[in-house]
Amino acid sequence: MTKMRKLSRFERIYTKIAKNYVRYHPKYSFKFFFDDIEYHQIGNSKEIVEVRFMNSRNTIKRILTEGSMALGETYCEGLIQVDDKDYKKYLDISVRTYFDTKLMFSLPLLDIFKIARAKFAGKFFSFKDQHENINSHYSLSNWFENRDDSNKFYMYWLNSKYVQYTCAKWDPETKSLEKAQETKLHYYAKRLGIDKNSKGKTVLDLGCGWGGFIFFLAEKYGMKCKGITLSTAQAEYIQKEIKKRKLQKLVTVDNINAHDMYGTYDYIVSVGLLEHIDNYNDLFKKTYNHLAPEGSALFHAMFTESIFYKSDPFLLKYIFPGGATPNINKCIRVFKKYFKEVHEENLPDLSYPRTLDCWYEKFCKNQDKIRKLLEQKSKCQDIDYAIRIFKHYLVLASCGLSIHNNVFNIAVKK
Repeated sequence: MTKMRKLSRFERIYTKIAKNYVRYHPKYSFKFFFDDIEYHQIGNSKEIVEVRFMNSRNTIKRILTEGSMALGETYCEGLIQVDDKDYKKYLDISVRTYFDTKLMFSLPLLDIFKIARAKFAGKFFSFKDQHENINSHYSLSNWFENRDDSNKFYMYWLNSKYVQYTCAKWDPETKSLEKAQETKLHYYAKRLGIDKNSKGKTVLDLGCGWGGFIFFLAEKYGMKCKGITLSTAQAEYIQKEIKKRKLQKLVTVDNINAHDMYGTYDYIVSVGLLEHIDNYNDLFKKTYNHLAPEGSALFHAMFTESIFYKSDPFLLKYIFPGGATPNINKCIRVFKKYFKEVHEENLPDLSYPRTLDCWYEKFCKNQDKIRKLLEQKSKCQDIDYAIRIFKHYLVLASCGLSIHNNVFNIAVKK
């Protein structure tokens, strides 16, 4: 170990947290660099993750006193430097210490208090209405003037035959993300009762994203599908894909709020919408009203079982303003008000972290192209910061969902 200056109080707490972490998770060792000072290796593993902290005293203090928001923002500011391939290994220290009680309560009492106080720090971020909340992320309306550029940004790391921006279904034998996503779509079609005899039947997709599920159902089963999205960029993408795939007779899209659904359908699906709304009673009641007799519906979302769950402040500010994680028990109670059959199932363990890890790997692989797009077409003033926002979000979500993996799908029938 090289000669060291005396560590600050918060730097000492941080090294204690790392030492505590490797006691329970010894797969990796860590070598911290506080500015130009190299701290001794933490852990005995030969696989070493190197992390450099710039303006170290203040950076570590921010992380320990301001929690997840500061952790994300110091990384985005370039004050935390770690190889892309090692970022999840590093970030897992903080995420598990925040949420794993075994780790938390094996620390000194004063340190627990500081971490717990930081954990619950943060504000709720939202634009003035749901339309702005959705378009800020799914259309990147604050970054791009041209919606094609927004779609191009996402396709650098989401592109596939049936684009999905939600958790895939990773069965034990599944080897690729695209296969895992198609496995999920086949599974959800089966849960809805869709089969080879469903040709010509009607489907409404609430919060349809870039149309992956409706294109799947139209092409695989010959069904008549309508998608609803508040994102103007997603709606334009789907319109172009309809023409490209020659599906004008089977697929349509409306750029409206899901609460404004209209018509009658044999099936209604929603994959990843519930995290963006709060009036579940209205949505589920309207779902019931717009289903044909004997119709069925399916809702997929990240759920929480805790009544005290609080959304991550970094994600609310930079990724999903106005977002929330619905409570599974509350939603089940509301569903049972309207539907005679309500059945929930979970996806295979760690399906969402594996999905997020694939997105992150693809994002990093295409980072130079993404940077060029942002430099040439976006309004972003700090390109490095913008890129790191998405890298941190993908890794943060993966770490968090490795601990709390509640991705349910709820099938209901009239």
